[in-house]
Amino acid sequence: MATYIDELQFKTRYAETDQMGYIHHSIYAQYFEMGRLELMNKIGISYKQMEKDGFILPVYTLNTKYFIPLTFDETIRLKTFVKYLKGVRLAFGYEIYNENNQKTTEGEVVLVFAGRDGKPIRPPKEFVDKIKTLL
Repeated sequence: MATYIDELQFKTRYAETDQMGYIHHSIYAQYFEMGRLELMNKIGISYKQMEKDGFILPVYTLNTKYFIPLTFDETIRLKTFVKYLKGVRLAFGYEIYNENNQKTTEGEVVLVFAGRDGKPIRPPKEFVDKIKTLL
């Protein structure tokens, strides 16, 4: 497990639910992105600035395990951490907990550093240095 885990707390919204009353599976990727951007901001990495500098981070893989469904108006905790940075690949791990402190979800997103042309490139040294402080 990573040495640094960022935590974000928020309420689920009605618009995120499906016909069964559960948070739709597609919403979890958005939650993961919220956690990832928040973690990066906290350590001084601006995704917006990276894009201006010519770096993009497309998703390579997205894996999610669902244990307990989330529903509307729950206060949930999203834990985000860096799993690894290897070459051009950067992996984030996620855990979501409900109001009863039960783990409802686990996830992993692997991103690839690429240039504007979409071809893989090495991440900037400043980024690598900051990410390494989290491992």
